[in-house]
Amino acid sequence: MTAKVREVKRLHREAMRLADESFVARIENDRKRYLHFTRLALEKETAAAGLMIDEDVEPTRSVLHRSAATLAFRCELYEEAKRLIYRALAGNAPADIEEELNDLLGNVKLALAGWRLRKHELQMSLEGNEVGYGFVSVNELSARATTIHDMVQIAVKSGIRRMENYTEDMLDNLNEVAPYIVGFSPGSFNLSLRFGTPLQSELPGFEEFDDIIEPFLENLRLFDLGKYEALEENIVDPVDYRDFVNSAKELAPDGERISTVKFQARVRDQLQIVSFNRLQGELSEVPMPQLPDTVGEHQTTATKKDETQKGVLRVADALGKTECVLVTDDDKKWTIEGPEETLDEIVRAYFKRRVEVKGKRMRKRNLVDRIWLDNKESVKIIDDTSDVNSSSSSAKSLLLE
Repeated sequence: MTAKVREVKRLHREAMRLADESFVARIENDRKRYLHFTRLALEKETAAAGLMIDEDVEPTRSVLHRSAATLAFRCELYEEAKRLIYRALAGNAPADIEEELNDLLGNVKLALAGWRLRKHELQMSLEGNEVGYGFVSVNELSARATTIHDMVQIAVKSGIRRMENYTEDMLDNLNEVAPYIVGFSPGSFNLSLRFGTPLQSELPGFEEFDDIIEPFLENLRLFDLGKYEALEENIVDPVDYRDFVNSAKELAPDGERISTVKFQARVRDQLQIVSFNRLQGELSEVPMPQLPDTVGEHQTTATKKDETQKGVLRVADALGKTECVLVTDDDKKWTIEGPEETLDEIVRAYFKRRVEVKGKRMRKRNLVDRIWLDNKESVKIIDDTSDVNSSSSSAKSLLLE
């Protein structure tokens, strides 16, 4: 082993150790430490790659340059990342590594084009045969702009329903989520979508615009990775899930007219980039929820998610129908559903008792706080006293929904 090879290995090992430190800092959400260790790792890896610049030893040469370029990208040193990528591509990189380098180069170019992104902006980049330098087919753009609007609204709606203080009134503000096109940037084709208007700094129910952009990017990432169960957990309404999937199919590249669809945004002071790589032709077999032709107000479906809640069991009169309701200590109301004979047994045995309920989370259009119970054994007494002195104010009287 030559002295140069030993030095390359030493520098690379040190770079990886520092990169591990940066990874821990990122998990702990310590941005200052994250950048510090990432930059130190970049120095070591760049030095290792520099020692191999005149060597035709593959895949070592291209792997070191790719690693250094990735670290530079994480530090948001995009020009340095681009320089390292071009240096790697000037060699004889294996086909799979060359593909990864080109994909990283696309992300670097996208980041360079969007350096002025603000926290309430989302940038979309398109590449393909219908795309030129700074221009794109009107049909390809207009179809995707409408699709993005629908997908963002679904993501926001699902986020609202998961809030602890969720009320139906919050959904009235969804029309204010519509994005505005704010201009074009040079590149393959880039445009920015801005949420909110000059007269509206924040949307009701949201602390910042990150709460709008982040769930859209996360849902799109899950769909692109084929993680449909996780996507269904994010989008609790089966109709919204179906609409999101259908919109994603329209947004996806076809491989010819549009070959790449990418998004980037600054979310919680971190640049996030999501590449939507799956082609429309690959998405015909995406599983869809079983829905009736029309979803009525009282039609529900059970999910795979287990739900456990503790509270006082009551009954309520909901539109002329008696329902079994669990009122938790924080005054949240969970409707209990199941076979009619099971619910009758539960009400007779546990009415006004403090119990623990274990069942399956329900999906219901515009209302998701429901639990499905298969049998009486799903309910267990945890306080064998009346709720007269111990329950919350909501549980002391019949609930009128």
